[in-house]
Amino acid sequence: GGGGTETDAGMDSGGETLPTYTYVNNAQAYNPPRHDAINLIARQFNELGLDTEVEVLEWGTLFNRVSVEYDFSFSTWHTFFTIDPVLELNSTMNSENVAQGEGNFAGYENEEADQLMADYLGEPSEDARIDQVHSLQQTLMEDVPQMPITHMPQGAIWNNNQVGNWQAELALGFNSYWTMINLEMKNGETALKCYWPETLSTMNVLGHNDENKHTYQFTVMYDTLVRLDNTGALNPDVSLATDWNRVDETTMEYTIRTDHSWHDGEDLTTEDVAFTYNYISDNEVPLYSVQAGFIEGAEAVDDSTVRINMSEPLGPFNVLVGSQLPIIPQHKWESRSNPSQADVQEPVGSGPLQFDYWNQGTEFGMARFDDHFAPVDFEERFWRIIPEASTVWELLKNGELNYEPFGRIDRSLNENQDDPNISTQFNPATSFWHFTPNERQQALDDPEMRKALVNTIPRTPIVDQILFGFPQRGFNVVSPAFGPLHTEDVAE
Repeated sequence: GGGGTETDAGMDSGGETLPTYTYVNNAQAYNPPRHDAINLIARQFNELGLDTEVEVLEWGTLFNRVSVEYDFSFSTWHTFFTIDPVLELNSTMNSENVAQGEGNFAGYENEEADQLMADYLGEPSEDARIDQVHSLQQTLMEDVPQMPITHMPQGAIWNNNQVGNWQAELALGFNSYWTMINLEMKNGETALKCYWPETLSTMNVLGHNDENKHTYQFTVMYDTLVRLDNTGALNPDVSLATDWNRVDETTMEYTIRTDHSWHDGEDLTTEDVAFTYNYISDNEVPLYSVQAGFIEGAEAVDDSTVRINMSEPLGPFNVLVGSQLPIIPQHKWESRSNPSQADVQEPVGSGPLQFDYWNQGTEFGMARFDDHFAPVDFEERFWRIIPEASTVWELLKNGELNYEPFGRIDRSLNENQDDPNISTQFNPATSFWHFTPNERQQALDDPEMRKALVNTIPRTPIVDQILFGFPQRGFNVVSPAFGPLHTEDVAE
């Protein structure tokens, strides 16, 4: 620093030599703009004297390295925020989850943040929860264990000759259950024709890794007790439960449809619902560990009523648990002792779409379940595996595909969005591109070091030059899409 004497400069007291850091990156073909953004950030770090190496990995390997093995220095991807911000943050930022594979890949520990999340989850008053989540945002953005690089939009991109009426839902955007049951097919088209850049990994609804490519399938293959509509309201018309009541602070009762069935023709009963909640809780299914922690047990009271007892009060129980747990058939699952590892070849749910075929590596198909209480307008939906963005756009324009669920924000979108066959729609999204340092590595547990890092990230050039101005510059781990739960009053 300026003003020091020659003696001061030579003493080197109190400093430490920093190691070489590894920034894991996806392949260019998988997500070109994110690949370029990570390289730009790493180059900026190196220019300022922080020795940073970029390691390019296949997406599945990268996700496992970061979220399971914690073997990385810096990571970036599109976060998987759900219907409520604290549900996700409680997994990725809670001190109890720093052990390998438990979810807190940042290695962040802060008792104040832990308490704010616990208070929020136990609070029945919506107004009080708003104050608590505002305080949580202020704590996290002062410590910056994770920094949004960009707030990505929810995007619908489709062939307007074949399909229309796109309605987004908060958590899954234009890939939600609500979207699918409201789509309207046009000009005699009967198939929703989609793609994804890589294959699915499993057909096990309790054993996937919570990536969007799986969530987008299972949300329409399995019903949940309650569903939210595009206004964020619990909607009994599209839910498995037609009514619900909080008996006391730790007890919920649900009235279940008595005329609904599984895809294999068996009746769906209150016994199935109670079994689902007890089975996920008793087996400590990792995918739903947060929800399972709030379940004491469930019982079928009669043919139309299920009672669920909580292990502790959970204010937003319907949103955080009732809308999240997929209801599974007892007759298919009761013999499976390790559900997250089960080898499921032909899944059976009760949702508006049912399993049809899976040619692993090339295509996955589902068919309409005609007996569903909220049916879809199309007869089938398929996802083809197409890694190249240029190929996707040609197929979209000529009608061989009619929907782009991956939502790539890139040069191809910028160049093709004005094509007369293509329509687009964008809403604020709950999720973002994150920058997360691994606090288990030298010096990254120091909040001043993390502040220096995030101040170095060229967020404006990434938005304007790499992403063509589509997203917002990142500034808060709770997106403006969450409405009153979001606050602008955070450190920048």
